[in-house]
Amino acid sequence: MRWCQELNAIVAGLREAGATHIVICDAHHHMRNINNALIPNATIVTGWQRQYSMMSQIDQGFDACFLTGYHAMAGSKSTLSHTYRPRVIKQVMLNKIPVGELGLNAALAGFFNVPIAFVSGDEELCIEAQKILGNQIIAVQTKKGLSRYSALSYPFEKTLTNLKEHSKRALKEKEKWQVYKVQSPCTITVTFSEPNHADACELIPEVRRVSDNQVEYTGKLYPIAFRCFLAMGALAVARDEVIT
Repeated sequence: MRWCQELNAIVAGLREAGATHIVICDAHHHMRNINNALIPNATIVTGWQRQYSMMSQIDQGFDACFLTGYHAMAGSKSTLSHTYRPRVIKQVMLNKIPVGELGLNAALAGFFNVPIAFVSGDEELCIEAQKILGNQIIAVQTKKGLSRYSALSYPFEKTLTNLKEHSKRALKEKEKWQVYKVQSPCTITVTFSEPNHADACELIPEVRRVSDNQVEYTGKLYPIAFRCFLAMGALAVARDEVIT
């Protein structure tokens, strides 16, 4: 499978750079995509529900975090752009700054003092990463989005080589690592597709209605705000009704 080959390329680069413990979080769709037999040199986390979703185990202490195969934030022209719940979430802001999965997850890593050392995805994702995390971030472009449902993919062998070599470089260049911190108290503002999604989120204590289809939560600890965001998404999807 293509994603297993890409992950193995990254793992190979990390191992060559000296990594001894590698944990991969299966984070696409239902989070049960990866056959651990196909990636023998890493520990795999699969399945849903998890306390920190795509970032499960980040609180266990790691030297660095790699965000691989990511999509750009909802509303961008990136291929398959979305933020966690594509059917119901139109936009997410963290302290008034628009973010996608990359920004939300980087902030969680930052809370636990884990720097983001490497990202990979399409062209728009790489631009988003450098805008949020800084130009020093090592970003590997694996394709170019032509529309939300179309992409120009580069030669696969070249992509595998780039992933391996740049992951190795990212681990060795520790002086470039930066921890992404958000100011406390932090506010997560979520704009939904429809008002009924926001209705559901008002069931969560301390979630405030901002407008017809927008809610927000403010808290001192980012992990709690992050988990509140996950709960908002779950409730909103549960209320994604078809009215006839």
